[in-house]
Amino acid sequence: MKSKCFSGVFLILYIFANPVIASDTVRIAAIFAKTGIAATENAPYLQMVELAVDEINGRGGLLDRPVELIVLDNHSTPIGSSMAAKEAIRLGVTAVIGAAWSSHSLAMASVLQQAKVPMITPVSTNPRVTRIGNYIFRVCFTDSSQGTGMAMFAHSVLGARTAIVLKIINEEYSLTLAEFFANAFRRYGGRILFDGSYRNKAVDFADILDVVKTLGPDVVFVPGYPRDSGLLIKQAVSMGIQTIFLGGDGLHQIHDFGGDAVEGSFYTTHWHPDVSSEKSRYLQRLYNEKYRKNIVSMNAPLAYDAVMLLADAIDRAESLERAEIRNALEQTAAFQGVTGDITFDDHGDPLSKNIIIMKLGKRDQEYFKTIRPE
Repeated sequence: MKSKCFSGVFLILYIFANPVIASDTVRIAAIFAKTGIAATENAPYLQMVELAVDEINGRGGLLDRPVELIVLDNHSTPIGSSMAAKEAIRLGVTAVIGAAWSSHSLAMASVLQQAKVPMITPVSTNPRVTRIGNYIFRVCFTDSSQGTGMAMFAHSVLGARTAIVLKIINEEYSLTLAEFFANAFRRYGGRILFDGSYRNKAVDFADILDVVKTLGPDVVFVPGYPRDSGLLIKQAVSMGIQTIFLGGDGLHQIHDFGGDAVEGSFYTTHWHPDVSSEKSRYLQRLYNEKYRKNIVSMNAPLAYDAVMLLADAIDRAESLERAEIRNALEQTAAFQGVTGDITFDDHGDPLSKNIIIMKLGKRDQEYFKTIRPE
């Protein structure tokens, strides 16, 4: 069926570009942050998308057409994400991969749902993302799963009976994950001693950390991203606070900001090279060959899975009609991804995915445990 090779064929465009739309390619948009606060954390997702597109084109493209990748910068904001989604529609894309942060995906999803453009987010865990409509899908677990899983781990494995939650008041991901963790921790018999908050881009957390020091909880849950959580933990350690810090899947590059201070902390993630499979080993080799380094972001393989799942749906649909691709995505069952098998439920969420617990060292991190939320 696939008689041609289009290896390495992809085109990078930006929001204000005005290209001539090609009619003989499969146009896929990738919407991530290339500038702004989320850019460093988003970069590995874009690498994985490019890697997947390169691989697909190397084996002949989709429906005998090369994949044309259009990269759109959401500038690390919800409004930028909405603008990027509108630009993707204007450019006539077949589907969209992205975004990473839940607040960005929520802004995109409503635009793409209205235009009936299939969207697959690799790593936006907020349950509301896929509830926006039937054209919106994800390949990751949800905040309900990871919040419950971390609460279960804290209570049953770490023996924690008291906890404090410190969340970002203006970040959807942080608010939702904090709620799921707190509710689950209480169900397991634990007590939430304090529910504190701060705004993103904060650099001084002394007010809420004074409360932490006074109350002395067994664990502190910090559902955030590498910058804010890293700086918060670093300041906590400098204040002499002795507790175990826990986080969600946003903390995978926390050493960049927290340094040695994050040692002994735990966070949830979606993949680890030590949880080996044939597909996982293959991706690691592929990534190393292209980028000359090992995979650092434990979340990044989700972006590879998102592209490959879309390609699988297009092949099964035997069509580039968006409605037909959406139908094929909805019918996805036992798709074998790098991060686990995917069968979609009625909301476009994977039915069941394991959660990996990572333990942070001074400058490194290691696989600690795999759990399945009850």
